[in-house]
Amino acid sequence: MPFVGLQATHMGNRLCCVSKQSGINGIKDFWHSNYRKEVKKKMLQGEKVADCEGCYKKEAEGKISLRNHYNSFYKNLTIESQPTAMDLDFSNLCNLQCIMCGPDRSSQWTKELGEKTMTPISKEQIDELCQISDHVEHLTIQGGEPSIMPEFEYYFQYLKEKNLTGKIKIDCISNLTNINNKFYELLENFKAVSINASVDAYHHANDYIRFPSKFTNIEKNLLELSKKNLQVNLQITLQTLSMYNFYDFLVWISRTQKHFEKENKTFGLNISYVGWPNYLDITNAPEKLKKKMIDDIKQFRTQHNDSIKDVKFNIELKNIEQRLSTDHPPRYINELKDYLNTLDNRRNIKITNYIPNFYDYI
Repeated sequence: MPFVGLQATHMGNRLCCVSKQSGINGIKDFWHSNYRKEVKKKMLQGEKVADCEGCYKKEAEGKISLRNHYNSFYKNLTIESQPTAMDLDFSNLCNLQCIMCGPDRSSQWTKELGEKTMTPISKEQIDELCQISDHVEHLTIQGGEPSIMPEFEYYFQYLKEKNLTGKIKIDCISNLTNINNKFYELLENFKAVSINASVDAYHHANDYIRFPSKFTNIEKNLLELSKKNLQVNLQITLQTLSMYNFYDFLVWISRTQKHFEKENKTFGLNISYVGWPNYLDITNAPEKLKKKMIDDIKQFRTQHNDSIKDVKFNIELKNIEQRLSTDHPPRYINELKDYLNTLDNRRNIKITNYIPNFYDYI
């Protein structure tokens, strides 16, 4: 990633989204910095880079790191005098308060906690970004919720006017609670667009996790996107609260895939895992809940065997089972209950109105 691009955000610039902040605020300054030159030099010499500690740790544990992903994903990109890949995060503007999130990613969290409003990336910074965008081939856009950020519309309009969109592929991470027509009209100008819809559980459980979203609205928007010239993927980030109605979730995924097939479209599936806070990590869940999730997968395999023909779907299910079968004793249960009680009191809701059997497994 340091050879082909960077991450530019409203909080500063860095090598990628999991590296440590560089402390260099100007986007052009970061791209041309001695810091980035030194990083590339160390990487070419096989030396470790302090700001990349997270990936080294994952690889030492036998896990796939973001470094591994980028090396594979960007292997065909050319190295130019300007970035060919960029990860853009212009603001924390968001309409949700997801339970695993916080103020740096959600303006609604900022309001809930009574914290100071975060400043979005400035027009001057985006203008700097425009000046080094001539060779861009791939953009990842995230937030916050990128579809409601005027800063992305401003940047996309520049790319359109400079006739650069036709060579650029976009990956957009969205909560899909709304369809902003202007945003999607601008996306239609790009070479290829993948919308990665963040949905973590079925129906009311997802409404609680991604409060105050409405699953029925997300489903409606998802089906509407099946008619557009886009690649739509489900971006699932599994956590403890995703485990309660997992069978229903799998059935819904299968049903949605079949809807997309009728429209001659593929409906992709990407699964990641919440690792922090620890009490939301599925490997720390009570044994009874782990067993339920494994049983839900077995039931789905038995009753919906035709869906398992999707190779990636099958691999992801096996990965989940492997995670749950590791010898990892339940931990942090009291911390989970305390955290959710705090949220419920602050938001004037009850988890049992969303997940009725919550306490049966905790």
